[in-house]
Amino acid sequence: MDLESGTIYLGATNFLFQLTSDLLMKNMVQTGPVLDSKDCLPPVSKLECPQAHHTDNHNKLLLVNAVQKELIVCGSVHQGICEKRSLTSIDHVLFRPESPGDTQYVAANDPNITTVGLIAYSKDEVPLLFVGRGYTSRGVGGGIPPITTRNLRAHGGDVQATDSHSIFSYEETAKLAVGRLSEYNHHFIKSFTYRSSVYFLFYRRDLKSQSREYKTYISRICLDDSHYYSYVELPLLCQSKANTYSLLQAAYVTRPGTGLAQGQLGTEGEVLFAAFSAWQASSGKPSEESALCVYTMEEVDRLTNWTRDVCYMRDGRSEEGTEVAYIEYDVSSNCVQLPAVSGFATLPG
Repeated sequence: MDLESGTIYLGATNFLFQLTSDLLMKNMVQTGPVLDSKDCLPPVSKLECPQAHHTDNHNKLLLVNAVQKELIVCGSVHQGICEKRSLTSIDHVLFRPESPGDTQYVAANDPNITTVGLIAYSKDEVPLLFVGRGYTSRGVGGGIPPITTRNLRAHGGDVQATDSHSIFSYEETAKLAVGRLSEYNHHFIKSFTYRSSVYFLFYRRDLKSQSREYKTYISRICLDDSHYYSYVELPLLCQSKANTYSLLQAAYVTRPGTGLAQGQLGTEGEVLFAAFSAWQASSGKPSEESALCVYTMEEVDRLTNWTRDVCYMRDGRSEEGTEVAYIEYDVSSNCVQLPAVSGFATLPG
């Protein structure tokens, strides 16, 4: 939604919709089906890609960049490339990479694999696109890092450029280097900003555990960190007296009502509401049991800062010498993880 004009933008399979604040249709654009194959690089043609066929385009990212008056649209086709459209009229394409490089593949090229993202501005007022995307087993996009920071401007600042390999690329910004993408198998749920940082919520396999079960994590990166030196992630637990709910399904960050904030949470700041399901070991899938947990962002921030300090100042060890945090990915910090942020399940389903 564009807060200035009240215009609402909706992305669906093969279509984009532009609505007025009164929910009246203003514009509609068809974005698929298009000729595509996960095994071929864009631009896709039958001559160079005989296996290509008309494929539905699942619009995965739809982000308003109000400052630049543009709508960022990323679909599942053509290895997940993005385009810029006018906020005034979505049928006007401002930029689309015609021969994109592999660092310009943004969204997951599989309709069942999630992609999350947000637009934020650096301290130098440079627009950046932060993206979290799950692992895809087919196509060139399968090797794209799970978390990346991407340019939204060409080197010359011309957003009207017809072809540039810097727009939507992470080549000169930052990426989270993960060597065993298929084993971790990230599933992203949400991204948001809090204070001067970007947060991602996701679940992935815990390769340190014998069961290698999926667990939920919350990670943080400083907005102006072009190397991800500040990257920290924490396990996020949701527990009742009888069960542990380990798979995040949905999340929302907001300020709670006065009664809840003062009575149960003891904070006047923002809180994270997170809906979880339980892990069913027998089937390897989420069970039908669910719960809602609430976390204060003050506590999340405090534990994240504590992790950072332990990693950089004590090599991940407590004052007694016990390892309390350890490195998980190939990032440049000493360690990136510590005991989980816990929440108590308030609404079992």
